[in-house]
Amino acid sequence: MKKYLLMLAAMVLLPLAAQAAKYEEGTHYEIVKQIGTKQPEAIEFFSYFCPHCYKFSPFMEQLKKRAPEGVKFKKNHVEFLGDTMGPEMARAFAVAELLKVEPELSSAMFAAIHDQRKPMTNRDDIKAVFAEIGVDEAKFDSAANSFPVNGMLKQMQRNTETFKIRGTPAVVVNGKYLINPSSVRSIDEYSALLNYLLTQVEK
Repeated sequence: MKKYLLMLAAMVLLPLAAQAAKYEEGTHYEIVKQIGTKQPEAIEFFSYFCPHCYKFSPFMEQLKKRAPEGVKFKKNHVEFLGDTMGPEMARAFAVAELLKVEPELSSAMFAAIHDQRKPMTNRDDIKAVFAEIGVDEAKFDSAANSFPVNGMLKQMQRNTETFKIRGTPAVVVNGKYLINPSSVRSIDEYSALLNYLLTQVEK
């Protein structure tokens, strides 16, 4: 999406100091659920097929470092990108989470798809990327259809529907606020907006 490209370019080229701002619904964020969480959290909705998610990933790591202590950051792979491979890629993410190799898998998968231009047309293509990070076929197969992975897939689908996610990358804060990335011009402004919303927890 153009708005993400503009935002990312601004983050690189315009490292502006964040200034005090009045954040408004409809401008800086949308309310996607009426009742939020009692503890601060942020969910990043993404897809390995999304080039903007690939470019956004390192900025998300910076945002985590700038957030207050105790904030829980989560990731949610959507299924609506990649046609029939969308659900397969979401399953791959869930497998990586279960096996505690998500950072390694995400890095390798983004590189395979967007840098190396490797086609992802079936599960064997996905297994090849897992093999690159040291997860053999038997281990993948054992996890892929396990109860925990199927449970994670259902939860990610519910999250995508509940928070009305239509595009990626998207960040939902405290289970209530969907950030509008076009409302910020730099990593500093995005961080300030995110940190503000993180304070808006349910009493």
